[in-house]
Amino acid sequence: MSQQVYIFEQPLNERIRMFLRIEHLVDRLQYLKGLDTDTGSYQALLTVLEITSLVERGDIKQEVIKELERQHRSLNQLISHQGVDKSRLELTLSKLKTAMKTIRSLDGKLGEHLKKIDYLLSIKQRASIPGGSCDFDIPQLRYWLNQPFAARTADIDRWSKPYSELYEVLVLILNILRDSAHAEMTTAVKGFFQEPLDTSQPNQLLRIEMPHGSDIFPEISAGKHRYSIRFLQAQDSVDRLPVQYKQDITFRLFRCTL
Repeated sequence: MSQQVYIFEQPLNERIRMFLRIEHLVDRLQYLKGLDTDTGSYQALLTVLEITSLVERGDIKQEVIKELERQHRSLNQLISHQGVDKSRLELTLSKLKTAMKTIRSLDGKLGEHLKKIDYLLSIKQRASIPGGSCDFDIPQLRYWLNQPFAARTADIDRWSKPYSELYEVLVLILNILRDSAHAEMTTAVKGFFQEPLDTSQPNQLLRIEMPHGSDIFPEISAGKHRYSIRFLQAQDSVDRLPVQYKQDITFRLFRCTL
């Protein structure tokens, strides 16, 4: 595609919402840990703790396995359809099977491996306090930040290893979902669009494509039975709240229902 675009995504169930949040956090972690600065290493460490808090909220491994199995069943049903690229489909099915093995090989509940590290627990306790991670609050943090960049990166990689393995699986799952939808040109009348969800379909994810440089963006609300999209226009300063766009607007909509 020659024109650069922005993509806005909206999960349609709690499982995909969780997957997108983990993807977002690990992407942030990958960027931060590559910064050879005190701030980069500290923010990478905090991101590891944030991922930990997120994955501890439920049985993320079981949710990932369920989604892998669901996708495998859905795609396997296409193997005999005419016009299907069988070699590509078989490769995707093989990747899903490998991903299942990866998730099942992760020992214990995700996040448990960090609970015995007192250093990380002390930082987690102080991180919620404004300015609570000053050198005089956690001298061990200052000591760690004084270590060579390679040593700090090795520690972050060690602490986040299960999350990196989880991330690779989630990227596979989410990319299969994203690639499963075809774009449909849709018009929001006076900046508003609403549509019922087909409950007979596995509604997973909405994606809206907007042209690069546009000052209009979508605000998406979704429930079990319908979703709505309200297009907002940015003001001359980000300090000011955006306003409802009052004209018809045509956009590309992707409904991911694999």
